[in-house]
Amino acid sequence: MRVEILGPTSPQWTGVLEATAHDFYHLPAYAELSARLDGGSAKALVVREGDRTLLLPFTARPIPDGDGAWDALTPYGYPGPLAQGCDDDSVDERNAFATRAMEAAAEVLRADGCVSLFARLHPLLGARPEPANARLVQHGTTVHVDLRKSDAEHWAETMSGHRNEINRAIKAGHRAYFDEVFGHADRFVQIYQATMARVGAAAHYFFDHEYLMSLREALGERLKLAVVEIDGTIAATGLFVETGKIVQYHLSGTDEAFLRDRPTKLMLHFVRGWAKERGASWLHLGGGVGGGEDSLFKFKAGFSKERSPFYTLRLVVDPAAYRALSRARHPDVDETHLEGFFPLYRRP
Repeated sequence: MRVEILGPTSPQWTGVLEATAHDFYHLPAYAELSARLDGGSAKALVVREGDRTLLLPFTARPIPDGDGAWDALTPYGYPGPLAQGCDDDSVDERNAFATRAMEAAAEVLRADGCVSLFARLHPLLGARPEPANARLVQHGTTVHVDLRKSDAEHWAETMSGHRNEINRAIKAGHRAYFDEVFGHADRFVQIYQATMARVGAAAHYFFDHEYLMSLREALGERLKLAVVEIDGTIAATGLFVETGKIVQYHLSGTDEAFLRDRPTKLMLHFVRGWAKERGASWLHLGGGVGGGEDSLFKFKAGFSKERSPFYTLRLVVDPAAYRALSRARHPDVDETHLEGFFPLYRRP
């Protein structure tokens, strides 16, 4: 196998993406944005075996007090890994290739000073590798809409309560549309951050105006700003990203004054119809907080019966270094237990 670590300007990175189905999380520009937020540099693993290729974007982060060592974290969202040239393979064959590729990559990463790798897998694309010294952990399921179904099927799959509130909103004249020029960008940030504060979200979820503008620069026309207007006031806003046959529900918020109107339901109904007209195959809504089947998950589940499992991969690249760093920080914790906080040496 041939393993390479690429930078975001590498034509090989974009070349792999051009040859296989991917999402915006795999794009070099998005990887660079995520790397800036995570305090590292954007990279991608590319592993080739015959006609097959594996690609995994990641952020290389220096480890405090690590004597030059670093670790890898995939960008926020669902960035892979992708397996190109595996269309004719069974699921087991695709996963076996991905496993071999990640084991070969681990050797190269270890030689380069990497200690561990944490990867968020894509629920709809790619493969599920299970290399040595790793754990594949499932975090519940995510919800997606199969846009190849008819409008009638979509409406039938929509929870009755959702249908009633969508119909009520339409009759009341509530309007959902895309703000093509991002004229309501400031309003989006205001509503989104207030929503995060209301639900008690962790600090790293409080994306600001600078992030929104950087995301727009990175994604260009892929990024869509949806708004719901009630009596001339923006009641809800959401970011959606169109990449190939996938439309992703990225971030959203609802003005507290309009919570009883349930404007996000109208927004998702609107985007579902728009994405179908665009010829997309999937509208991915994501899951609950931390992958749990909480109120957020149940809200999303009201739009579709389609589910996909969400996994993370925790790979100990350098077992000796991982053990030493973890024991120095948490001497009373079993560092071989990889299902919890990972990597352990970064746990507060």
